Amino acid sequence: MAFHYCRQMLCQLGFLSWEKRAEFDLLKKNEKLLRELRNLDIQKCRETHKIAVIYVAEGQEDKISVLSNPAGSRAFEEFVAGLGWEVDLGQHPGFMGGLQSNKSTGGTAPYYATSSLEVIYHVSTRMPSHTDDSRHVKLRHLGNDEVHIVWSEHTRDYRRGIIATEFNDIMIVIYPLPNLLYRIQISKKPEIPYFGPLFDGAIVDHRVLPGLVRATAINASRVKRSLIPLYQSFFEERAKYIDNVVKSLKDPTSFEEFTAKVFSPSNRAFDQVLGVREYTAPYR
Repeated sequence: MAFHYCRQMLCQLGFLSWEKRAEFDLLKKNEKLLRELRNLDIQKCRETHKIAVIYVAEGQEDKISVLSNPAGSRAFEEFVAGLGWEVDLGQHPGFMGGLQSNKSTGGTAPYYATSSLEVIYHVSTRMPSHTDDSRHVKLRHLGNDEVHIVWSEHTRDYRRGIIATEFNDIMIVIYPLPNLLYRIQISKKPEIPYFGPLFDGAIVDHRVLPGLVRATAINASRVKRSLIPLYQSFFEERAKYIDNVVKSLKDPTSFEEFTAKVFSPSNRAFDQVLGVREYTAPYR
C-alpha cells in the first residue's frame, strides 16, 4: 500500500514523464543511505542566529555588577518579551545557540522563529549569576556572540570595554528617553558593512522598538557572516550534501527500466528507494 501511494504521488507530480527523468534517480537502499539521511536530518534546515542581550542598570560601570543583575527594569522586560517568545530550555526542540537543556544556563530564553529563520537570545538576566562559576559561564556565552544588544539605563554612554571580547563586532545600544522614546547607538568594527533598518542616532517609539531592534540585529549577524571566506548559507550546504549523496548512491537506469520498476516492481526494486534531489528534512 505504501508503494502504491508513492507511485500515485509521483504520477500526480508529473515526475514519471520523460522530461522529468533527469531530476529523479533511483538510489541504492543500504546502510550508507540510511546513515546519510540521518546525518541530513541533523543538519540545520533554517538560518540560525544567537544574539546577546545585556542589561545595564543606573551607575553600573564594571563587568561584575552588570553580570550580577538577576533581573531588569519593567521597561527592559517588556522589550525582551517583544523580541520573541519565552521557551523552556528543558523541553525546547529548536535551535539552542549553546544553551543547555539541563538549565545550567538558565531555565528559559527568548526565542523567535519563522519558516526559514531561528533566533535565540542570550539574555544576561536569564542566566544564573550567584557564583563566580555561573558568572564565568554567562560571560562565555555573551562574549562569544558577535552581536550585542545592550539596554543601558546609565546616565553615561555604554563603554565597549565593560564586557571585553574579541567576538563583539557589533553593538546595538538602547538608551531610554522621556515619553517612552529610545535613542539608538550602533557601534561596529570598521570592516563591517552597513546594515539596517536602525541607524546610529535613531529615536524610536517603544511600540516599534523590539521589532526594529530584532530586524537590525539579524541583519547585523548576516553581514558579519558574509565576511567569512567561502561562507555558505544553510540551504547551500544542504543542497551540496544532497547532491553528494545522490552521486555516490545513484543506481544508473534507463528511462524504461526506471518506469518499469515503479509500475511493476520486482523483488530487486523493493530493495531500492526513490531519491529526490529536493529532499527536505522536517523542521527541528
